[in-house]
Amino acid sequence: MTLTQAILIGLVAALTHLDGGWLGEMKFREPIITGFLVGVILGDVSHGLVVGAALQLMWMGVTGVGAAPKIDIGVGGTIGAAAALTSGGSISSAVLFAVPIAVLMQLVNTLMTSAFSAFMPLVEQKIERLDIRGIIGIHYLCGLISALVYFVPAALGMYLGTSSIKTVVDSIPGWVQSGLTGVAAVLPALGFAMLLDVIMTRKLIPFLILGFVPAAFVGHKLTMVGIAAIAIAIALIMYSIYTDLQIGQTPASAKASGPGSESAPESGSPALATANASASDPDNEWED
Repeated sequence: MTLTQAILIGLVAALTHLDGGWLGEMKFREPIITGFLVGVILGDVSHGLVVGAALQLMWMGVTGVGAAPKIDIGVGGTIGAAAALTSGGSISSAVLFAVPIAVLMQLVNTLMTSAFSAFMPLVEQKIERLDIRGIIGIHYLCGLISALVYFVPAALGMYLGTSSIKTVVDSIPGWVQSGLTGVAAVLPALGFAMLLDVIMTRKLIPFLILGFVPAAFVGHKLTMVGIAAIAIAIALIMYSIYTDLQIGQTPASAKASGPGSESAPESGSPALATANASASDPDNEWED
């Protein structure tokens, strides 16, 4: 790997950290984007996209709740894709490097965020003096330090460690490679399970079935099991729509039958007949 390529990969790693901060939510941290960018830098876009898509499926359900840190999928996807492309390895090679680096950078990011608290007394002083430029300057200083923390290790690691990465991948025993290949196949399912755990509701089950059946039967003939699954999904959707319509009509009917809206009884009803009989015969009373 040339020095220019290493610098560009380091910039991609820094870009993934600035995403969500300085750059807003541009989704540069997503592995499929980093895989594409690394593929462009190393001259193998198709392989980069394949690796990035595999890592994207694996980490699709990764979310950060509140202030709790999450694994750094941006730099993990960047280094994983670069390691896979430079070593000529498969997706299992990308997983081998991407997962530990993502977890490690989660720890680094936590330590770095804690270290930034040292700037808070200075910021409070500037707030008291209404020094807006000074506050903005500290903000950008912290962002620059964060970018360098991501850029320098990634660039140096890629430039100095390309041969080491290839040596590590080549020295992995065959049974470990087979295990990593199996893990790489299972992790996308785990990623989808984590995502469903966040967004899944009963009303989304038929749509999950409608999406799963075509994906499961790609390249295969659609069997009766798939047809039955689609029919069940359509039935569930129709039942959900019918239930929603019934719920929407219930308040109107309840209001129509509520107090103060009673309709006059029909002429042939027993209540009206009893009332007429009482009116025509004053001596007609109920007896115990």
